[in-house]
Amino acid sequence: MTKPMNILLVEDNDLDVEILERGLRKMGASGALVRTRDGVEALTLLREDARKQRLPRPFVIMLDINMPRMNGHEFLETLRGDDAVRDARVFVFTTSDSKKDVCQAYRNNANGYIVKPNSSSELQDVLSALQNFWSACENPV
Repeated sequence: MTKPMNILLVEDNDLDVEILERGLRKMGASGALVRTRDGVEALTLLREDARKQRLPRPFVIMLDINMPRMNGHEFLETLRGDDAVRDARVFVFTTSDSKKDVCQAYRNNANGYIVKPNSSSELQDVLSALQNFWSACENPV
């Protein structure tokens, strides 16, 4: 039995959100998908949730880089500097395959870097790998 994979998706593109939702449904993934549109909104949710515990736990953050107000790099740097939320697992999920972006994400302690796939079969492969990783992890209660 696979563990439910709860996701906080930080993504401003509605089409990318819809594609990811369809991919998760297609693979029969269980768990919640909570979406925020940028880094500011995500940090607000996480900081409030650190006190109120409304985001289903455990969860993983899937983070786009190119967003308004606060981009993914700024979000990740801020997140890792905040004692209340610094331990969150974050996978960058973006269209950028730039070496500069990849290096910066890992310097800010991203747990992984995934370039958004170009086809539904590639997306299924990515989601299956993420689900397998999630199932193998020992998650905090």
